[in-house]
Amino acid sequence: MIRTTLNWTVKNLKNMNDDRHTLDFSHPIQRQSGQWDGDRLKKSLLVHSILANYPVPPVYCLKEAVSEKDYSYSVLDGKQRLTAIFDYVDGRYPLDAETPSVSIDGTAYELGGKYFTDLDLECQQEILRFKFTIYGFEDADDDLIEEIFFRLNNSAPLSKPQKSMALTGVRNAAFIKSILSDRFFSEICQFSALQRRKSDDMCTLLQSMMLLDGRHGGYEFSSISADETMRYAAYIKNNYSEEQKERLFDIIGYLEKAFPEKEKLLKKINIPIVILMADTAMGTEYDCIRNIYRVGPMYFRQWFAYFFDECYDSYKEYCSSGSIKKEKTLKRIELMELSFKEYFELDNPDEAGQENAGADESPLTDDRPAADSPPVESGTDRTDKTREETEAE
Repeated sequence: MIRTTLNWTVKNLKNMNDDRHTLDFSHPIQRQSGQWDGDRLKKSLLVHSILANYPVPPVYCLKEAVSEKDYSYSVLDGKQRLTAIFDYVDGRYPLDAETPSVSIDGTAYELGGKYFTDLDLECQQEILRFKFTIYGFEDADDDLIEEIFFRLNNSAPLSKPQKSMALTGVRNAAFIKSILSDRFFSEICQFSALQRRKSDDMCTLLQSMMLLDGRHGGYEFSSISADETMRYAAYIKNNYSEEQKERLFDIIGYLEKAFPEKEKLLKKINIPIVILMADTAMGTEYDCIRNIYRVGPMYFRQWFAYFFDECYDSYKEYCSSGSIKKEKTLKRIELMELSFKEYFELDNPDEAGQENAGADESPLTDDRPAADSPPVESGTDRTDKTREETEAE
């Protein structure tokens, strides 16, 4: 590994980001954007630190050649600081009213409440010519990058899910980010802005992967706590197959069909269990292209509504204090599975026939059962049609 010190001003960095696109904030191991959203004082104090000559933490980049003469720089640590300064220079927020004044060359300047263009020219120039301490790494493989990121943030106030991202490995981190950016996690599930900043959505996804791995791969989990998800994150590094990724990707696609709009009941505590139930509903011989599933997505949504209308009183007993414990998690799974089997009249979900869910892509019609209706009688095309019959049609 080669480490060099890069000599760039804020103006240089901003041009690299805006015009040349040589500054990259999307490395898979990076935290999600928006970590400082809603904390204008924190961003304002960074601006104050620059003007008052207070210490500002370094920025760390991975330097990679894109041609014989050109390089790209992926920011490994310092993303929030750089984007906060860029946004301020672009006029996207004013400084907090409580931002202290500064003295430059013996002259005092007020900062509170001011946009960048409202600052005195001296202050604007000081910001644009400020030089972060920037370290660039070259010839660093994925393992080394993961170790650098983990060490940089081991004593920083990152959440455990955010630290877990480095533990999964770069390839898995890229896959996890792609799932989180899909519509199911980004639009349909019910996460608050604070939960997303803390990467609770990432934690929920790791919990879901762990439960699926427990079902199909025999992974033994002791709970679904943040500590356990960190242990699982380290376990799947170089140990999460393409088949597992494809199955999870298909499950998320199935749930996007089942829930075309934001669903208020898809909360952090419920999502891993619902993902596990979607795995059951799809069956082992599903075909996403032809919409062949054991239970079609829209029928799954009907059952979901029925469950939270009729079975929630029993379920919620295991959602209170200690809900991350293994026994309570298993009980939530048990209650959902029991409801699912009874609703669709399945003695064993693995023995059910497959159905063609193509009709499910249209809105529910009056001839389909309501959410609180019992399963349809045998002989309809809901549970009685086999995959072979569907294909023959």
